[in-house]
Parts: sequence; C-alpha cells; structure tokens
Amino acid sequence: MPEKELNPLLSSFLYIIGGDVAIEVGIELLNSENKDITDEDITENIKQRLEGSEVDFEPDDTEILKLNTVRKTLYKLYSEKLAQFRRIRDKSTGWFIYYWWHEFERIEEILGEKKKLNERKLRERLQYEEDNYFFTCQNCNDQNVKYIFEQAFEFNFRCPECSGPLEAQNNQEIIQFLKEKITLNQKIKLTKDI
Repeated sequence: MPEKELNPLLSSFLYIIGGDVAIEVGIELLNSENKDITDEDITENIKQRLEGSEVDFEPDDTEILKLNTVRKTLYKLYSEKLAQFRRIRDKSTGWFIYYWWHEFERIEEILGEKKKLNERKLRERLQYEEDNYFFTCQNCNDQNVKYIFEQAFEFNFRCPECSGPLEAQNNQEIIQFLKEKITLNQKIKLTKDI
C-alpha cells in the first residue's frame, strides 16, 4: 500500500508545533490508521524509513531518532488536539503502553479556533492602543517602555529610570499595523482538503 502524505497545510502546522520531528511523527500517525501504534513503533518506523532514504543528516537531525523526542512531540500534538492516545498497563512489567492515533481531520476546527483567538487578541490590543495616550523616555536605552497617561502623570512626566522627560508617543503606526493584521486574519480561508 502506498505511503500517505501530509497535505501542505497540515505539514506546515505540524512544523510550527514541533519542527521536522512533528512532520515525521505525523506521517507515521497518518500511515498507521486502523492499527495500534506505540511511541516506540513510531520511533522505529521513522528510523527505518529515514535510514533507507537518501536523507543527509546534520548532527542536530539525529534528535529525530530518539524515543524521548518522539514522545515529547506526541504530547505536543496531543496538547494541540491533533493526536489522541489510550494507555494500557502491561501486566508483566507494570509499565504503561501508550497507543496513539491522529485527529488530523480536526485541523480546520483547530485552526479556526486559533484564528478566532488571534483576532480577539489583536482587537484587544487595538482597543488598548486607541483608548490610551502613551509616553516614552527618549534618553533611556530601552525606548520601547511605554507609560500610559495616568502613569506618566504619577511620575510627573519624568522617567522613573533616568528622570528624563516623558514625551508623548504617536501610536498611529501601531494602530494601522493592528488594523492591517486584523484584516489579513479575516481574509485567511481554511481548506477541508486534509
């Protein structure tokens, strides 16, 4: 049976979650549908598949072949709701055995939730920027420290670090940037082709 491949959206999302290791784990989960697979099986399958390929490993790429790395990646996928497991205690050893499967069909729902969360945070930040007047000290090394009007007033419009003057900051560029990000976020379309 030919090996299934991850679609580009899923592959990109897996990479964001856990890099190349997550992509390799994702391939194994996708190709183990309808059968039980443990984290040890996943690790061995990745080793076999990559050792048989012409992949040239850099020293850091050997990390992909470690069981603990695969386990950590599976837990990352689990925390992102892209993988599930059941555990069974081995009666002879007393250790738990974890059997894993993917939930990749939920990617549209998961990305939709992340999109909504991102937009909510952008709107909250936009509201904060629009509702406040900000002041900064031009004399300090860290000019990114902003004080809202009430704080600047309490400090008598003097920097609490160097006693230099706090000057009004024009935040229209930040407001415009946030508006553009909100518009861009709204234009993102999610596809069902997983």
